[in-house]
Amino acid sequence: MDKNNSNKGHLLSKGKRKILKSGTIYLVVILFVCAIAGITMVLTRKTNNSVKTDTSVSKVTKVNNTVQNNSNVNNKVSKAKQNDKATMDNANLVKKNTDTSKDSVSANAKVVQNTMVSPVNGTIILGYTGADGSMAVGLDKVSRTILGEYIKVSSKGIPVYAVTNGTVLSIDGGRVAILSNDSKLKIIYDNLDPTSVTLKKGSAVTQNSKIGVIGDSDNAKDRIVDCDHLYFEIDEKQADGSYKDVNPQNYIKY
Repeated sequence: MDKNNSNKGHLLSKGKRKILKSGTIYLVVILFVCAIAGITMVLTRKTNNSVKTDTSVSKVTKVNNTVQNNSNVNNKVSKAKQNDKATMDNANLVKKNTDTSKDSVSANAKVVQNTMVSPVNGTIILGYTGADGSMAVGLDKVSRTILGEYIKVSSKGIPVYAVTNGTVLSIDGGRVAILSNDSKLKIIYDNLDPTSVTLKKGSAVTQNSKIGVIGDSDNAKDRIVDCDHLYFEIDEKQADGSYKDVNPQNYIKY
């Protein structure tokens, strides 16, 4: 082989080595790039999974918070219902105690019959004392028991009315006694003008019917009180059939 051919072979071998070396470098670069890409993909996947996990945790936390809030709301509603129930129970207890108190008073106190009407338009000037009460001193300075009440009126001629239904027991001048329909009460109207009384013994009397007008037939104006008045008395029937005076205020309030 001549020198020229030897140089050509040497150059070709050197070129091949250079090409192979360049290819190796390119291959290494490509492998490096692929490795970087693979690492990046792995990291991206892990990040996405982390984000997804955080999102799931956030959702679970949110759900738990919602459940907790709902639980708190339900507890508040339950407590409010319990408070309302307690309030109602207390109100019912107070009402029950009040009703019990009323029953106790009714059982021990004198029952007031409110079905009667006022016999006359006036005011009490001298009230009931009864046999066991304090004595009343009249104009004549005499102490006496008042078995009824003296009702002051503006003048003579004021109408007097029946306080309940009944039957006339007796008429004595300006004094009229009427027995209630149930025979439990005897009611006396006194100091009437005798000429104004048109009833007869045994006559039926209805509530609010006119009995007569105020006069001066009992002379109490000169002895006991110093005004035109009606003397009004209520007697209750006793177990033995007799009648005993009671305070008219037990039946009629002025």
